[in-house]
Amino acid sequence: MANPNNENFGNKMNGLNHEIKNKVQAQPQDPSLQELAHTAGERVGVMASDFANSTSDYVKTSRVYVQENPVKGVAIAIAAGAIAGSLLTMAMRSNK
Repeated sequence: MANPNNENFGNKMNGLNHEIKNKVQAQPQDPSLQELAHTAGERVGVMASDFANSTSDYVKTSRVYVQENPVKGVAIAIAAGAIAGSLLTMAMRSNK
């Protein structure tokens, strides 16, 4: 099952890559700049792909852990929620 967040991130990165490529091609530039833009685009694509794969792996690992340890999973979720809520409360109070 594909994660829509990973696909959305990949689509955004791919769109950004095409946008940069189109801007570079629209202006007369020397070949080294076009090659640099192409290489940068490839690297961004690889990074986006690696990010999507690693997040997918983390999600799968987390699901397996929670299925094997449901009580611990709920406890971790409660603790994470309490910490996040406390941090948000402190941040909102400090802004006043």
